[in-house]
Amino acid sequence: MKRPTFFISSRSHSADLLASELVLTICDQFPKTEIVGVVGNWTSKTRVMALAELDNMQDAVKALGFDEGLNPLKESLTENLPLFAVLVGYSAIHHDLAGYFKDNEIPVILYEVTPQQGLQGIDMSEVPGRIKTALSIHKSGSTFLRASKIPFQYIGTPFRDRISKVLVKISDFDFLNDKPLISLFPGGYGEVLDKMLPRFGEFAEGILKTHDCQIVVSLREERDFDSLVAKMKSTLPLTSKVKFVLGMHLELLSLSRLAITGVGAITMEAAIAGVPTIAVYDKTDVADEAGYHCLVNQSLGQPLFLEFPNSQAMPGLLQSITQLIQDSPERADMLQKLSKIQSEFQGSATDNAADIIIHEAGLRVKKTRNAPVPPA
Repeated sequence: MKRPTFFISSRSHSADLLASELVLTICDQFPKTEIVGVVGNWTSKTRVMALAELDNMQDAVKALGFDEGLNPLKESLTENLPLFAVLVGYSAIHHDLAGYFKDNEIPVILYEVTPQQGLQGIDMSEVPGRIKTALSIHKSGSTFLRASKIPFQYIGTPFRDRISKVLVKISDFDFLNDKPLISLFPGGYGEVLDKMLPRFGEFAEGILKTHDCQIVVSLREERDFDSLVAKMKSTLPLTSKVKFVLGMHLELLSLSRLAITGVGAITMEAAIAGVPTIAVYDKTDVADEAGYHCLVNQSLGQPLFLEFPNSQAMPGLLQSITQLIQDSPERADMLQKLSKIQSEFQGSATDNAADIIIHEAGLRVKKTRNAPVPPA
């Protein structure tokens, strides 16, 4: 029998972290499994054999188009076709790859963690024929899954277990002091991040002018960290006290009085951490069918966190920020909502996802697991 080989690819840097956890769990159960795929910073540290690099592939598609940009990857796959493919998050690139796998009769499993704006440029009518099944972090399935009528199984929320392991205090970090911490997570990459950085610089300075606090900006572990810091600093006064760090977003979240974020996975993590949050989206982003932009609001189907376009007038936005920093009725209301929705975020998602993927691939399952249960 051919040694089981599967392909894995992620739509973003945050999805790449989920992919790495999934790879480690599958390899733990099936050490002889071979994994090939598109690697990011996290999956490159696992046993995944790189056929392409995440940032380079996205840059190639942007510069050359889908056919030429993805052709080297497809040629590598054709030389040794995998038994199945796992796509972590959906995107126009993943839609094209799913079409390639369909043409080669390779089943595709979608690990579905996709904000609605990630679906731009996709012919939705083609999706059902390209995806065999999906693993959903939404109990009722995401808007995307429901609209596409893709079969799905709820696996729990992959961020729950990771966040529960974060046990830190202010004194663990030499760049923090005892003042209330406001953490900024611009998120995204490329053009999206370029649009957000100046706006987040305005948030930082506006907050520091009216509040005795400390502000830390967390940027993802990307190749261009130094240039991004320089770009944001160029929008700030020379005397600005804003600090910048690489990564550490979960640690900062756990210590934060307030988080200001993009609209992706960070909003799920902030909700699970119980941190009042304001999500900022690009004014061109597409909302889901209920009008929500950030991933946690889309997942819950309710407006847990405030959402603002990056074109929002600064005075109104700073007023909302102030309300959530202070001991106000608005902050108390959000904290109460955060407490009530914790049971929506069930654990063991990575283990459940691995078990389902192993079953779908027709491999032997060594052990069975109970369905995810709400945390105590």
